[in-house]
This record gives sequence, C-alpha cells and structure tokens, in this order.
Amino acid sequence: MVRKMLFGLVFIFVAGAVYSQETQHGLSVSELSGNDWVKEKVARSVNWYTLKNNELFDKPQSINIVKVDLKKRNYDVSVVYSDSSRMLLSEMAEKQDALVAINGTFFDMKKGGSVVFLKANDKIVTPPNSDATAIIREAAFTVGDSVRIEAFPKNEWKNWQTNYDEIMVSGPLLIDNGKQVEPDSSSFTLTQHPRSAIGITYDYELILLTADGRHENNANGLTIKELGMLMKALNCKAAMNLDGGGSTTLWLRKKSIINYPSDNKVFDHQGARTIANGIVISTN
Repeated sequence: MVRKMLFGLVFIFVAGAVYSQETQHGLSVSELSGNDWVKEKVARSVNWYTLKNNELFDKPQSINIVKVDLKKRNYDVSVVYSDSSRMLLSEMAEKQDALVAINGTFFDMKKGGSVVFLKANDKIVTPPNSDATAIIREAAFTVGDSVRIEAFPKNEWKNWQTNYDEIMVSGPLLIDNGKQVEPDSSSFTLTQHPRSAIGITYDYELILLTADGRHENNANGLTIKELGMLMKALNCKAAMNLDGGGSTTLWLRKKSIINYPSDNKVFDHQGARTIANGIVISTN
C-alpha cells in the first residue's frame, strides 16, 4: 500500500514529466495511478488534493495537500503572527484576505509568541533561541526575491537574515537538495502524530501538507520519516516540518478549515487550536 500510494503521488504531481526519481529505479510509468486522490481547483494554479481511500503507510490516514504554482502566477507568500496572544489560523488568514493558510512554527503555549526565530514584513519578531530543542530550529522558510527552504545558519544569522523579508524557522528539515534527511531517534520523530509540512518542488511549486492524527480509526498521523517520504514523493527539492500535534491546521478561503484538527478530540473540522503564527498565500 505504501509503495502504490507514494508512486500515485508522483504521478499526480509530476504528470507530464518524462521520468521521476522513482522511475529511475525501475518503476514503470504504467504502475502509477492518481485514483486514490481527489483533486479540486481552488484558484488559478492552486489545487487541493485529498486522500480518498483513507489509508497510507498501512494505517488510516487523513491527508490534505494544497499545491500553489508560484511560477505561473505571482502570489504573495507571507508570515503572519500574533505575538501577545494566540489566535485561530482562520482569523489570521481572514485579516490578510488570504487564499490559503497553514499553521506555522512552535510557540509558547502559555505566553504566546514563537519560541524560535521569526521575521515578518522585514521585522524580527523573535530572535534565535539557543535554548530551543535543536531539531525544531534547523530549517528556515524564507521569502525574498523567491520562496526557499534551507538549513538555518545558527551562527551567521545576522548577516544572512538581511536577504529576506520573511523568515520562519522550524524543523526538522525533511528534504535537503532533493535528498531525504534521516531523522533522529527521539520520541518526537518516531511517534505518529498530526503533522504539518511545507515544501518547494523542482518546478517551483509550494506544497502545503497536513496529516491528521490522534483520531482512532480515522487518522493515525505520521512519523517524521514517513512525513519526509511523503514530501519526497511530492517532488520536493526542499521541505521542512512545521509545528504539528493539535496545532496542525490547513485553511482555504470559502472552505474554512479543511483538515481535522485534534484539540477537541472529535473527527470534525471544529477542533482548531489557537496558535501564534502561520504562513499565508494571497493574490496580489
């Protein structure tokens, strides 16, 4: 099931390509199928994919993916935040008149505010925090002349950060220059949890992904390694993990929350957690 589903993903996201990394290893194109995914157009060059057969990695899953083609239309991509208090992602997105939004990086549950480096609208909101767990501050989502995901240069950030108007640090790094990064052996990475991730494909498409969890018989969640496998299958050249667990939320204009957040312990769309930051895509 894992093999079939991941190769199906390669087909729907790399359709039209002569080959993919998977086919180079002996997979016939005829084996690929997109039948396990429902596709819905959100806007020009923006598509929403939902897992239809409810199984991936041999367990029940609820996966939502939004793909934004950044090379075909000039969308605004930005970091949003609420530094003094927590807000629903939907409220942040609506304030920005966003088209798509996903929850962002790790934050202080009691005080609000990011616990790792955050820069928005060319302003440093939260400086680097050397006390934060290393794996949640190893990657950076950046917006400048282009949108990128890269390793966060912990010791050289002062000069590096001037190149970007928007920076969100998180982690772990999942895909680096097309190669899946091997995760550590902590319980955080090895346990199946709700997960959020963001990636950039070789074709300069932005991938926003949520994998729901903590919903028995409906959504098991993913380990970090499984999340990395999924982002690699989506043709990502670079990808990173965002804050997950009860924070995992994916929002679309006119649809509201499209995944199944876990904070209310009910498999519906009403269990979103108030959070401190997110990533939004808007039309300009």
